[in-house]
Amino acid sequence: MAVELRFKCNRAKDDYIVVDSIEHSKEVLLDIVINEAELGIYLDIPTAIKLSKKIRTEINKVKEVSNG
Repeated sequence: MAVELRFKCNRAKDDYIVVDSIEHSKEVLLDIVINEAELGIYLDIPTAIKLSKKIRTEINKVKEVSNG
């Protein structure tokens, strides 16, 4: 049995994102659940890399403000 890692929303306790890979199609799946409605977004590899870089950039901005 696999363990599913859910990235919980900070503002709505039942909302979350699950990230998974789709190996046969070389995609990354973002499974987003908001108010019990589920939405799947399939990203190609270059787009997934851009998203991860953007998330890191935004995290660093938040860290700068909280350290400032």
